[in-house]
Amino acid sequence: MELSDFSFDNEEEQKIRFSSSISYSFYRALRDIEDYSICFENFLKELNLLYENKIKIAKFQPIERQLEVYFKQLEFGNIAATIKLNYLDFDNSTHDMYESMLVINYGIDQSFLPELIDEISAVLANLN
Repeated sequence: MELSDFSFDNEEEQKIRFSSSISYSFYRALRDIEDYSICFENFLKELNLLYENKIKIAKFQPIERQLEVYFKQLEFGNIAATIKLNYLDFDNSTHDMYESMLVINYGIDQSFLPELIDEISAVLANLN
């Protein structure tokens, strides 16, 4: 998973726009996402707590749930990662709703967390 092309607005409740690229095996999905900065701030807090073994799950869930990321602490510093990319479309002519979801589950160790925490901190630092 790669998040890129971050941009910010100057409204009272700041929004962050970014692109997500998720590749796994022969799948590749791209989405442009916009959400409030508070979602990133909450995710950053949870990642720090997860790294300190104070909570079991850190999650990133933008309000519209286009992308969901979950990191669940397992034994011996291992982490179960789940990435969900959701797509919802509404056909105005037929009034049909189409929904699809790509879910990727994999295991990693917690050694990647400090780098991820630093990267999210850098994104949030650009808000100011």
